[in-house]
Amino acid sequence: MFIRIARVLVVCGALAALLVFANPTTLIHAPIGLSVEQNVSAKDLQVTCSGSAIAAGGSNGTSISRFKRIGTTLVSSSYSGASGTNLNIFNKSAIQGFAVRQDFNQRLENLGSVTVRDSTGKATQGSALLTANQIQSVSTPSMNGLVGAPCVRPQAEFWLVGGATDTGREALLVMSNPSRVDATVDLQIFTENGSSHSSGLTGISVPAGETSLLPLSSFVLSAQSIVVHVQSHGGSITALIQQKTVRGIYANGADYIYPSIEISTESYFPGILVRGAIDSYKLRTSADKYSDVQQLLRVYVPGNIDAEISLQVLGSTTNTFGNVITGTASAGKVTDFDVSGLKDGDYFGILNSSVKVYSSIRLVRSKVGAGAFTDFTWLAAAQGFNTARYVAVPSAGISKLSILNPSNKATVVNLKIGSATVSRTISAGSAEVVSTTPGLSIGIIPTGATVYANLTVDVNGRITNLPVLDDKNISGTVLVSVH
Repeated sequence: MFIRIARVLVVCGALAALLVFANPTTLIHAPIGLSVEQNVSAKDLQVTCSGSAIAAGGSNGTSISRFKRIGTTLVSSSYSGASGTNLNIFNKSAIQGFAVRQDFNQRLENLGSVTVRDSTGKATQGSALLTANQIQSVSTPSMNGLVGAPCVRPQAEFWLVGGATDTGREALLVMSNPSRVDATVDLQIFTENGSSHSSGLTGISVPAGETSLLPLSSFVLSAQSIVVHVQSHGGSITALIQQKTVRGIYANGADYIYPSIEISTESYFPGILVRGAIDSYKLRTSADKYSDVQQLLRVYVPGNIDAEISLQVLGSTTNTFGNVITGTASAGKVTDFDVSGLKDGDYFGILNSSVKVYSSIRLVRSKVGAGAFTDFTWLAAAQGFNTARYVAVPSAGISKLSILNPSNKATVVNLKIGSATVSRTISAGSAEVVSTTPGLSIGIIPTGATVYANLTVDVNGRITNLPVLDDKNISGTVLVSVH
């Protein structure tokens, strides 16, 4: 009896399961995903300027944790005036675009941004739409020199190639966050001895709308050769190194070290304009404190394979003779090579390496006798381009634009200066140096070959340089899943 009852229960259970689970799709209807293409406009183009030079030590110059701004910096900007856009400089009143290029020169103390608002979302971004830079002539007991840098688009990663923290040298890392989101920054610092393992290199706070300052000597003391890798999490930032030199009790030389371009086996350096070479030699041979008054190539080799490098420094005219520097740069370290034997003249450099490297060139200027001084600037490897780019020219000092054509054929470059257009033919493997008009931007329009350019600025003999960049945000098409 019990066996029969059990069999009946098993059969009934099986029938119930079959009724419930035989066709589950009739009970649950899963939605079918659809992908829809959506066009996304680039966000408004904004470039950020770091503000005026900074004195470490506070008002009395003795505090290791206090800093103060020195005067104001001159910000030069150029705006295409594209229809449907307007320009906002340092959050002041908007300037409407009417398809006419406008150039501006204004003073700035603290962190500030220049932004093109695009109501149509159709304006082509890049330096033709907006470009800006800053320079400042500083003359105080603690800092003396001409400092300059591009105003750049905030990003999440930078490489800074240049600087030192040995005796009489101060390298101050300046990180600015123009966004509304706090940023956390991690650093890697490399020297002639390899990678720094100092504590405090991670989790560095850069609050929204503020600038954070770090003396690099806190991490690498007495380093002659520095390269810094900056990575930001959260808000996008800008970063540069403010480098200064004090010889004995006198401040003598300063500049900003701005971000370098991507790592490469071949790099180009237009704008090696040497002046005061004999005076630099006299100073260099007079005392150890002037030992760095010398043109110099700096190379950092990532990875574990040494780099065989060759730097050709060539004259821009047939009457200017350059030099060739060869050597080995050790993997994982920063290596410096003296670039000697250059007389006064205009030069450009071509660096070839057996492996990809980061590189820059230090250019010095000197004067002995009455009003003696030394100053320097760090030239990052230039970006190549074959479409139009613009650069804002400061209204102060003497600015010269160097354009390099490394190809094996001559090429024509059109220069747009105000309403005028001037054509220059640049021979194969050569460079042209063009004097500019203070305060008037210049457009560089290649007609074929890829060219490289750099702007060198001289104010009362002091020197800085400004790269020709092409900052832009990216638009495009994205797929959106709809359920």
